[in-house]
Amino acid sequence: MNRFDRRDAIRFGAAGAALAGLGAGRAAPAAADSVLNRGIHIHGTLLVLDDGPGGPSVRRGENFPQAGVDLHFIVSMEVWGPDSDLSGLGWGALDDPEDLTQPSRVDATQRVYTQRGSIEGDIVRLRGRTLFSYVPGDAGGPIITEANLATGHIRFTAGNTATSAHLEGTGIVIRV
Repeated sequence: MNRFDRRDAIRFGAAGAALAGLGAGRAAPAAADSVLNRGIHIHGTLLVLDDGPGGPSVRRGENFPQAGVDLHFIVSMEVWGPDSDLSGLGWGALDDPEDLTQPSRVDATQRVYTQRGSIEGDIVRLRGRTLFSYVPGDAGGPIITEANLATGHIRFTAGNTATSAHLEGTGIVIRV
């Protein structure tokens, strides 16, 4: 495809300048597209604080087989778009007790979820729904994430109509 350059504009006079202006107008959306394609990456190994609406601590082992130990849950999500309208997906799973950075090989809490939200200052606020979970009744349940770009602090809530789990910790919260 031939490029229309300044020499052609001079050669064609005013008509050429008008055509060159049309070509320049196409460059502006490309700059806007780069702003729209910004993303946020969030991941961390969070401490499970409780597994009910103000309910029992899972650290006491009422609902999980790992009785008496702190439970950690790994979250990872990617959202893209302008700060006012981010959208994306995430996943989560209990950690491997031998390596807190890796998910357990067999884990009944694994889930995949949607997320959508915005950024206000340094705070990323996302809401979504569980798309897939091994926990009966969790599919369709709410997922809420609040993460701080400056400090890396992450709050995460996942649940269904009967119960929800509240998790907190520090991880990676960055613009990509």
